[in-house]
Amino acid sequence: MKKLLGLIFIALLFLGCDNKDIASQKETQKSLFETLKAEKMGKESMVLEIGSSSCKTCVDMKKIIDDLKSKDATLPIHIIDVYDDMNAFRHFNIQMIPTQVVLNTKGEEVYRHIGGLSGEEMLRLVELSRKQ
Repeated sequence: MKKLLGLIFIALLFLGCDNKDIASQKETQKSLFETLKAEKMGKESMVLEIGSSSCKTCVDMKKIIDDLKSKDATLPIHIIDVYDDMNAFRHFNIQMIPTQVVLNTKGEEVYRHIGGLSGEEMLRLVELSRKQ
């Protein structure tokens, strides 16, 4: 019995070490928002779809965006999950999800919509971002 408890303790100890390694890897990885902020915001116009994988309307929006991008991979639409990227949540002062934020080439917010949209409406937001 003591040997079994000892083995369980050692197994839990190793599992705990793996979780710390995963957590430290996640801390060192740049979030999508931080990557966009460093590499594209202020240089390219874009539409940010800020939502969550646990929100039904957000999941529906992801499907619509994935469909649009399967037809045109160059569309500047980026999906940000607020639970993976709280910096974007705070930066844009998100009150409800899903929220679409349209940014111009200067990185300025030119339009914001809260709620779900159709594919056509998303394409109109892309066009709006390009006109600014």
